[in-house]
Amino acid sequence: MESNHIKIKDDYKHRDKKYTPQTLTESLNAAIEGIILATKTERNMRIHFIVALSAILLALFLRLPKIDLLLIFISVFFVLFAETVNTSIEYLSDFISKEQSPKMAAVKNLAAGAVLLSAFGAFIVGYEIFSKYLYYMIYYIVNMIRTPGSDIAIVVISLVFVAIIIIKAMFNKGTPLRGGLPSGHSAIAFSIWLMVSFLTLNPVVSLLTFVLALLIAFSRINSGIHTRLEVFVGSLIGILITALIFKLFYF
Repeated sequence: MESNHIKIKDDYKHRDKKYTPQTLTESLNAAIEGIILATKTERNMRIHFIVALSAILLALFLRLPKIDLLLIFISVFFVLFAETVNTSIEYLSDFISKEQSPKMAAVKNLAAGAVLLSAFGAFIVGYEIFSKYLYYMIYYIVNMIRTPGSDIAIVVISLVFVAIIIIKAMFNKGTPLRGGLPSGHSAIAFSIWLMVSFLTLNPVVSLLTFVLALLIAFSRINSGIHTRLEVFVGSLIGILITALIFKLFYF
């Protein structure tokens, strides 16, 4: 905050200590200088401005109804107002007391809390307004890249294999095809079981492939190549990745 005081001193060194605006124009200039000062010296203020500008541009792009646009403007300017007040309280607190004190810390925390509450309220307003538009946009994009069953099987197996390699590299135990956490054979086996179940929707075929996946998993344990934990983690990874990819790009 000391650097902020230096910037303030440089910006206002040309003024008299008792300077007060005499005209409406001077008052307006002083207010704008305050906003510029907060933007120059406070990172959070710059972040709020970027988010506010993005929200307004998105609202204009989506051609929102006037009532929604009004709610967005009110929320945006309320957050900027709260951040400006918070900045002024921080400057005033540092001017009154150069030393850290519990009371001054409490004052700053209360002001920061007000900003957080206003930002959270603005987030709720933005979510309620934009979510219905963004949902259809995301749904349209996902449908454009929806993958046929024959292609998605290759994608899933590739992703499971890459995930196993990365995790094994992180734990630095075993080899890509033998030993270590997690079990790659179990991951691939249970991934194939779930893919077959999704693609065929046949309970008998699903049961048979599940039995095969279990046999592969138990064989890794019985041969001493993997522990039960390594097999369980590998199986879970294969199931989760497969379910996620099918949920996003197939169903």
